Amino acid sequence: MTFMANVIDRASVSAEEALRFDSDEIAELERLFGDEERLMLALRQRWMTTLTAKLDQAAHEGVPAAQVRARLASAQPGLRALLDAAARGSVRLRALDRGEQRTLDYFDGPNPLLRDDRDDAA
Repeated sequence: MTFMANVIDRASVSAEEALRFDSDEIAELERLFGDEERLMLALRQRWMTTLTAKLDQAAHEGVPAAQVRARLASAQPGLRALLDAAARGSVRLRALDRGEQRTLDYFDGPNPLLRDDRDDAA
């Protein structure tokens, strides 16, 4: 989508600036996504789909999951910056980071430094 691509490109310079929309962009955002949170959820889905595909390939090549994530973040700095900015501003979006960590754990095993406290309750 052109709208999404433009936001991601702008975020490569500044995620906060990329999320400042003029009236025409707000109208387009609402038409396509409904609101900013839904845009961020769509961007999050894009990130996770790409990450999961790269992790799947890396599993066959023996590449560690953390390295795959770092490479993807380096290859898509605007997208990563948007997701980080969104997580700082929304508890709901921040909660999705745990899902990303679980995906990394699935491919590479749990990282004890990033454990979810709920693991202790089991």
